[in-house]
Amino acid sequence: MRRFNVVSIYVAVLLLLAAAIVWSGIKTAEEVQQYHQDYRTLQDMKKQERKLKIEHQRLLIEQQTFSATPQIASRAVAELGMFSPALTDKLIIQPGAAVALAPAQPSSAEMIRVNDSDVIETDAPMTDAPVTDASLAEAGQ
Repeated sequence: MRRFNVVSIYVAVLLLLAAAIVWSGIKTAEEVQQYHQDYRTLQDMKKQERKLKIEHQRLLIEQQTFSATPQIASRAVAELGMFSPALTDKLIIQPGAAVALAPAQPSSAEMIRVNDSDVIETDAPMTDAPVTDASLAEAGQ
């Protein structure tokens, strides 16, 4: 009987070792499979990153192209129907003037400066009298 107990203990230990070997083999196979899936996901993400970098560079170039003033002006006219007002559509505005008057037709003797807000300022002093070519000629002298 004693021999039978030793053999049964020996068999039980061998069965436990065999089960541990099978379990570790299964776990190793699962880990290898998970590694391959993660590596495939990493490669897909790297491809996506390269595509996004290329797209980002393309968008930066496009932004620089369309931020140019002539491009903005042509797109404003073509797509939005915007236009620059004619000189007759602009008004002269000066501080302290009671009435803003539009010039009839600017002469070549008149010095007109246009600032960034498209407000026309003249070198001639503003009065309440209508602006005429004669008054503009006097102001230019």
